[in-house]
Amino acid sequence: MNLTGTISKMMGWCPQKDLGFMQAGDTKHRTCMHDFCAGYGDTQKERREKVLVDVPVLDSGMIRILLPVWIVGFTLMIIVNHYSILSIFIVIAYYLAVLLWVLQNRTTVELLHGTIIIHRPFLRSIVIQKNEIIKTQIIKNLSHIKCWIIRLVALIVLVFLATHNINAILINIEQPLPMLVTIVNIFSMPLMTVWFAVMVYNNEIRMHYQASLHLVATKKRQFMFYVDNPDEFSVRLQHTGEVTFDG
Repeated sequence: MNLTGTISKMMGWCPQKDLGFMQAGDTKHRTCMHDFCAGYGDTQKERREKVLVDVPVLDSGMIRILLPVWIVGFTLMIIVNHYSILSIFIVIAYYLAVLLWVLQNRTTVELLHGTIIIHRPFLRSIVIQKNEIIKTQIIKNLSHIKCWIIRLVALIVLVFLATHNINAILINIEQPLPMLVTIVNIFSMPLMTVWFAVMVYNNEIRMHYQASLHLVATKKRQFMFYVDNPDEFSVRLQHTGEVTFDG
């Protein structure tokens, strides 16, 4: 045994032991980094919460999608006097617009330092700087008070529209029309009923809340937050404006 090995043994040093120590230290470092990143990701997720929000029409981006769809579809129906494959795409575009309208109810709110971000499916997020908030106001939800009357009227209208659509579809099927014409008619006839049903659905999910938080920001932007505790949510916004209570 050489002199270097003898000295190493006397000092209690072992290459494998040192290697294990280095690996353990590296593993600990990587574990700490993983825990930090995972914790940061969890924190980011915790900042978001599902909150139903009505945003200004001009800021929503919906008008930029729905209005062109309606204008182009209505124009093509006037110009094109005969049924074609294009008619099917027009009907599909209408239904996609309806689907987008429904999905806009799946909003989430992220509260950051000095910033409120409203996230929406398929559309850009809306950012509200807290120093832009002029005031927040808690408003009683009249639809919640008169919910049974609204539901009864909506149900009667839906039954009437659905019955009319079913009868029209049955008559259309019995007629000796080309297959393309029959398909377009069957899918286009219920459009008005579907749109009305979406309106009823949008109102139904808002009737659940007894009150809502009305937020007024600069540039005359107004937002409506539907939460179970609007006064508590208003405090969480940490705004610099004024809080008022209606009723």
